[in-house]
Amino acid sequence: MAPSAPAVHSVTDLLARAIGIEREAADRYAEFARFMQDRGRDELADLFAQLARLEHDHARVIEEWLGEVNPPVPVEAAFHWLESGPPSPAAHEWLLRLMGPRDALAIALSAEQRAQRFFAELAQQADDDGVRRLASELAEEEAEHAARLERVLAAEPDPRIDWERLFDG
Repeated sequence: MAPSAPAVHSVTDLLARAIGIEREAADRYAEFARFMQDRGRDELADLFAQLARLEHDHARVIEEWLGEVNPPVPVEAAFHWLESGPPSPAAHEWLLRLMGPRDALAIALSAEQRAQRFFAELAQQADDDGVRRLASELAEEEAEHAARLERVLAAEPDPRIDWERLFDG
C-alpha cells in the first residue's frame, strides 16, 4: 500500500521530505552493491552502485536547494526499505544474509514504486505550481529507476523450485 502524501505547502516542505527518501535509497543501494559484490554478482553490484550514486546525487542537489536553514525531515517509516521500526543492526544483518539477488531487486523495485506513487500523488494534490512541477520531476525519475529494476528483475533467474509444474508436467 502506498503511503499517503503528507500535506506539503511549499517547495521547502517537499524538499525536506524528498531528501529523506533519496538518502534512504542511496544508503540501501550502496548496501545492496556491497552485498552483491560479496556474493560475486558483479553485474548487480555495478547496477546497485550506479543507482546509489544517482540517489546520492539527487540528495546532494536537494540539499543544495533546501539550504542549511531548513533541515530535512527524517524519512517516514513507510519509506524505509528493510525495517519499519527503529533499526536493529542484528536483525538488519540477518535479513541481508537471508536475501538473494531477486529479493534485493524486488525490495529496491518496491521502494522505487512507493516513492514514485508518493511524488505522483503529491503532484496531483499540490496547489503550488513549484511543488507540482518538482513532485512531477521526482516521480518521473523514480519511475525510470523502477522500470530499470523491473527489466533486471525479469531477467534474473528465480531460484525457487516450481513443485506444481515439476510434478504436473
